[in-house]
Amino acid sequence: MRDALQRELEARHPAARIEPLAGDASTRRFYRLRPARSGDGQHRSLVVMDYGEAVAPGDIAKTALFQQAGLRVPRIEHVFDCGGALLLEDLGDRTLEQEVLDELRSGPEADGPARRLYDLAVDLAADIARQGSEALAAEADDPGRSRLDAARFRFEMDFFLEHYASALMGCSRAAGLREALHDLADRAASGPQVLCHRDYHSRNLMVLSDSSNADSLALAMVDIQDAQPGPDTYDLASLLRDAYVDVPEGWVDPFLERFARRARLEDAGQESLRRRFDLVAAERMIKALGTFGFQATSRSQDRYLEGVPRTLRRLTSTLPRLDQGATLLELLDRSGLLTPPR
Repeated sequence: MRDALQRELEARHPAARIEPLAGDASTRRFYRLRPARSGDGQHRSLVVMDYGEAVAPGDIAKTALFQQAGLRVPRIEHVFDCGGALLLEDLGDRTLEQEVLDELRSGPEADGPARRLYDLAVDLAADIARQGSEALAAEADDPGRSRLDAARFRFEMDFFLEHYASALMGCSRAAGLREALHDLADRAASGPQVLCHRDYHSRNLMVLSDSSNADSLALAMVDIQDAQPGPDTYDLASLLRDAYVDVPEGWVDPFLERFARRARLEDAGQESLRRRFDLVAAERMIKALGTFGFQATSRSQDRYLEGVPRTLRRLTSTLPRLDQGATLLELLDRSGLLTPPR
C-alpha cells in the first residue's frame, strides 16, 4: 500500500487491520479495512479501492448515477485526501460465481438456488438497461461520454489481434481476418443502446442475503467504473456467456424473454433479440480473449488463461449462427486461434 494512503488510513482508523484483496483486470488495488471494535462491540468492515492515480470525477458520478436509478452498488464512504483512493461500503465476499458453481457443475435444478439467483441477475441487468438509461437521460448530455460503439468494438478487435493472436499465440493471421473482425464489430454495435455495466458477470455480482431463504435473495454490483451506453444485450451477453461459469444453454432464450419484458425493449421480437445477443456475445468473447492475452503477456497474470478454453468453445458454437460467422470461424481456425494456449 502507498505510504500516504497508509498514513491517512491509520489516522482515520487507528488499530484497524488492513487485508489485501484479489484485484480485477485493472491496475487498481483493493484492501479490506477492519476497524477496531467500538465500545458496543460492533464494527463494520470497509473496502479501500486504490487507483494509484487521481480518481476520475466520472467514477464518483457513476456511483451517484446508479444510486439515483435505484441500483444497488457500494456506497462511497470517504474520498481520501492523499488522492487516488476511495473508501467503499463492503458488500462481502459472496459472489454469484461462488454461490452457483457447485450446483451448475453437478446439474442445476429447474427451480433451484442457481436458477433463482440468475433470475435476479437477469432482472438486475434489465433494471440497468431501463432505470439506468432513464437516469442517464436526465443528466446533461456529455458529447465526450464514452460509448460501446463501432469504433470501440473495432479497437477491441485490434486489441485481440495484438495481445492474444500475436503476443500470446504467436500466430500469423489469415488474410482477411482483421476485416472480418471489424465487420463483426460494426454489426454488434448496431441496434438500440442502453446504459451498460460493461463487466456484468458472476464475479462482479455480490449475494447480499441468506441464500437459504429464497424470499430474501438480493444482488448488488461492484466494478461499475466502466459503465457507459452500449448495445441493449451487452450486459446480458456478459452474464450468460460468462468466462467463469457455464450457464445452461436451455436457460438462454427464457432469460432473453424475461430481460426484454422487464427492460421494456421497443424491439422485443425474440428472433431479432437473439440475433443481437449472439452478435454482441461473439464480439465480447473475442474482446475477452484479448484481455486474457494482455494480462498473461503484459502483466504475467496467467490466472486469466483459465477462461480461454470455455470462451473458445462458446465462440466456436456461436459464430455459425451469425451471418458471415462461418467465414470468421474459418479465418480464426486457419490462423491457429481456436486451440487454447499450452
